[in-house]
Amino acid sequence: MTLPKQDSESSLQTRSDLYQKMIEEIEDYAIILMDEKGIIRNWNKGAQKIKGYTEAEIIGKHFSIFYLPEDLASGLPQKLMEQARRTGRAVQEGWRKRKDGTKFWGSITITAIHDEEHNVIGYSKVTRDLTEKKIAEDQLRMSEERYHQMIAEVQDYAIILLSPEGLIENWNIGAEKIKGYKASEVVGKKFEVFYTPEDRAVNMPYRLLEEARTTGRAAQEGWRVRKDGTRFWGSITITALHDKNGDVIGFSKVTRDLTQQKIAEDKVIAYNAELEMQNSELEQFAYVASHDLQEPLRKIQTFAELIQENYSDEEYVKRYFAKLEASAQRMAELVRSLLDYSRLAKDKEKGSRKVEQVDVDLNTIVEEVKQDFELLIEEKKAIIISNSLPVVKGNKMQIGQLISNLISNSLKFSKENPIIRVSSSIVNLSQIPDAPENLMASRYYQIIFEDNGIGFEQQYDKIIFSLFQRLHGKQHFAGTGIGLALCKKIVDNHHGHISAVSAPGKGATFNVYLPIE
Repeated sequence: MTLPKQDSESSLQTRSDLYQKMIEEIEDYAIILMDEKGIIRNWNKGAQKIKGYTEAEIIGKHFSIFYLPEDLASGLPQKLMEQARRTGRAVQEGWRKRKDGTKFWGSITITAIHDEEHNVIGYSKVTRDLTEKKIAEDQLRMSEERYHQMIAEVQDYAIILLSPEGLIENWNIGAEKIKGYKASEVVGKKFEVFYTPEDRAVNMPYRLLEEARTTGRAAQEGWRVRKDGTRFWGSITITALHDKNGDVIGFSKVTRDLTQQKIAEDKVIAYNAELEMQNSELEQFAYVASHDLQEPLRKIQTFAELIQENYSDEEYVKRYFAKLEASAQRMAELVRSLLDYSRLAKDKEKGSRKVEQVDVDLNTIVEEVKQDFELLIEEKKAIIISNSLPVVKGNKMQIGQLISNLISNSLKFSKENPIIRVSSSIVNLSQIPDAPENLMASRYYQIIFEDNGIGFEQQYDKIIFSLFQRLHGKQHFAGTGIGLALCKKIVDNHHGHISAVSAPGKGATFNVYLPIE
């Protein structure tokens, strides 16, 4: 059924009135109708609520009244109208001005209105007040900026952001201070660059990443490498970062330089170990005073009494004078050895205060020792063979005493035609058998002394380096029991290690390890 024309027009008018009423009643949006010049022709309740003007106050005014002075100066209102004219629509967010002068953050859309011939006859302008959202976003952004700035400015901790693969993505001032790299030098590189060759060889960096990936966190302490190659003791914590689905999207790595604390702790450990060693040596000295030194004293006293009682028997007196002299020499030798050992202990204390070290050519030292033992070498028909030996850093007198004692030991504990070989090689710390924990260098010179002497049972390989420990009776082999203890003390003074391998009748091999660095 077709409605009469009058009824149709009435229906359209009704719908138009409803549509107009709907727009006027909307309060959450400012909906404005403007003519082609930007003059406000219509105004809804939302516009009054958001902008503060009543319809009577604003109709007939230009819409630029809502814009800030700086926007007016840049021609922003006209630019938006022109954009809407050309493209049909202009969208923008920015600060706007209410009637009372306060600001609000408006999200606006200006839409061009066209007639049937597509000529622009006006504009609709819809504004939404997003001030609360803007303030919240700004606060969040400022909070994030402050947080990132806080991390960036922290100097006592190296705080690094890593990709899931371990690539460095972010770098703070603390990282530059501790590790020595600028951000431009290290961002994009693998974080393993900070680890020592030993740690990289066992895949330590990525084992820590995997632990953090699996458990959420990995913590470790160890030596790390700065840009200049020096090392520092780092306490590190790697934390896995997850997205909303729980997938790992990266890692944070926080490192603290605890080098001074580590040095202090190591000094305490070394001091305690030194105290234990000194206590042990005091006990050994007490033993010497009560036994080894007493023995020649008792003999001297006994021989003196026998000489006095048999003074008229010339042969008897001569015989016991010779024994008395031998006992006195034995005592003098013990005292001299004790003084040598004591002096080395003092030299070690001075070593902690940077006693000057020099380049010591071991080839020259071996030749000097050969000259010192020339008569004994000829007497025993000994052969000393030395390959090309290195130049080491150390105290020349002590290094000379070390080699002299080891060669002397091989000559002493031999029966006939001794052959002594001195050779060298370079080894890593990991290649030193039973290396003590106080060894700090990564590479060492290994100086090897091999002989074909009487040897000893391997179970005594530690005892022989103690004071006054003799495995063979002094009636068969001369000595004070201090020579090898002196060797150990000298090697300790040079932050090295000495060990021995032997079997009865198979000779002995002494290995001396001296640090290269």
